[in-house]
Amino acid sequence: MPQGKTAQKNDIKPKVTFVAIACNTFRRFEMLKRCLSSLKNQKSADNNIKIEIVVVDNDKYGSSKEIVEEAMADSPYKINYFIEEKRGLSSARNRLLKECINIGASHIAILDDDDIADSSWLSNLINTYNSNKTAGVVSGPEYTFFDGDFPGYLTNNNIFVKSTTKKEGELRKTSSTHNSFFPVEIMTKSGIWFDDSFVFMGGEDGDFFSRVTNAGYPIIFTQNAIVREINDKHRVNLKWILNRNYYNGYSGSYLKFRNKTNPFKLFVYILKMIFVILSDLIILLFSICGGITFFLNILGLTYKNSGKLCGAILRKPINYYDKLNGGVTVD
Repeated sequence: MPQGKTAQKNDIKPKVTFVAIACNTFRRFEMLKRCLSSLKNQKSADNNIKIEIVVVDNDKYGSSKEIVEEAMADSPYKINYFIEEKRGLSSARNRLLKECINIGASHIAILDDDDIADSSWLSNLINTYNSNKTAGVVSGPEYTFFDGDFPGYLTNNNIFVKSTTKKEGELRKTSSTHNSFFPVEIMTKSGIWFDDSFVFMGGEDGDFFSRVTNAGYPIIFTQNAIVREINDKHRVNLKWILNRNYYNGYSGSYLKFRNKTNPFKLFVYILKMIFVILSDLIILLFSICGGITFFLNILGLTYKNSGKLCGAILRKPINYYDKLNGGVTVD
């Protein structure tokens, strides 16, 4: 898969005429059902803008087909369903982009299957894109929705606290697949796709949007286009939280150093992370005095920094889902 050209985009901004609301899924049936339900209430900023939904199921058995067909029954928008048999985040996301292009979309509004979109999500993405002359991509926040009652020492963990300090109209260097809006010309003209080397690792969206920025598409943030990530009993537990911290740290370092050849910078970074982890461990010894929530946040930070260290040392992809999402891999 081509990784993108370095040439800048054209100065003429593509007009929003046809939006594909895009979503990948893999065996998260209840979450997908709630995600699709939230998309029924979306409206565009202009009644002349066509809207369709595209779902790509990364399960070769098409296990989400029934959920999608149920949603089709009362959806005001056509729902297109496809199966991508080749497992992996990048494979599924690239198939999603291709199918959005194939149906003739001018722009893509992308979110994850574990997200619930606010009713004004799409219209705010489009409004920001149209009103901001420099916007090549629009990015919005993802907040947390707790599906159940859980102890405060877990729900107050940093991994779930997603309040944002970003300001309306702020320029970003990258974005995520959980809440972004962009023109299809990023693929068709600039040749930017998700990098297959990430496979099951995660972080492929940060890499994708970083290259989008480098190709001349400024990413503009809006506070008003909101999605909420569903967190249930499978996630709101200590094991999941610590593993998520570790993999987030690992993927960040992998992305930072995978193509770097300067051994001195790598060496300095590794030394720095060793010092940081030692400092974390010292703080951890005394953190219990600050209460269980503070202790678990420091523990999570220690796991994240350990992931950063291992990512810089190993610099190879790892399976993000080996410890997360039920341990589902290539079956």
